[in-house]
Amino acid sequence: MPDLSLIAFATLVLLLAGTVKGFIGLGMPTVALALLTLQLDARAAVTLVVVPMLLSNVWQFWRGPDRMGCVRQHWRYAVILAMCVAATVWASQSVPDRVLRGVLGAFVLVFCFFSWRNMVPDIPPHRVRVFEAISAVIAGLVGGLTAAWAPPLAMYLTGLRLDRDAFVQALGFLITAGSLSIFVMYVAVGHSTGPDLALSAYLLIPALAGFTLGERVRHRTNPELFKKVFLGAFAVLGVNLLVGSLAG
Repeated sequence: MPDLSLIAFATLVLLLAGTVKGFIGLGMPTVALALLTLQLDARAAVTLVVVPMLLSNVWQFWRGPDRMGCVRQHWRYAVILAMCVAATVWASQSVPDRVLRGVLGAFVLVFCFFSWRNMVPDIPPHRVRVFEAISAVIAGLVGGLTAAWAPPLAMYLTGLRLDRDAFVQALGFLITAGSLSIFVMYVAVGHSTGPDLALSAYLLIPALAGFTLGERVRHRTNPELFKKVFLGAFAVLGVNLLVGSLAG
């Protein structure tokens, strides 16, 4: 059984990560993993995040305005993503933890850069299938290593110029597909055990509490100020993960 200090730390991390997701609509696994890897190896951190990530995104998808329309539009992306996640988890079983930390650190920096710059161009209608496949493969490869897939997902959906509700629902659907794949594969290859998944299931409670808090705070706070502080702090965390990986 995990010690109480780890449970308390993970509870606070998932509360914060859920708050960020409720405030800006994405970033829960990125935030949670960047903080959990301060005390845990990367695969143990993914195990703790996987149940809150999966179920919170099922809920996010289900609350959206057009479930069937979302599935019809994005099912190809979901299939490619799930397959690439599964293949990457299987192929990376012997990859050292420091490599996973380095990939996560680089991905956190990419996430911060593109979130800050808002520089994603429109995707031309005749190129949607090409960008869909490229984005899904990248998200699957990096997601299979780190379970943090925000940049390629968010960039692709932003390029489609979806309205906010459709954007949030599509994120929920696609992250659900990736999360289900990583959950199944982590159990299959032995990265996740029963006690670990029980703790992960418990962490859904602070994650959803944080999500609710984030939604409420969003209506009372300057989103741009929060975004700058959040991205600045996580850029520092990303550099720390990357430097620590290279030094190791």
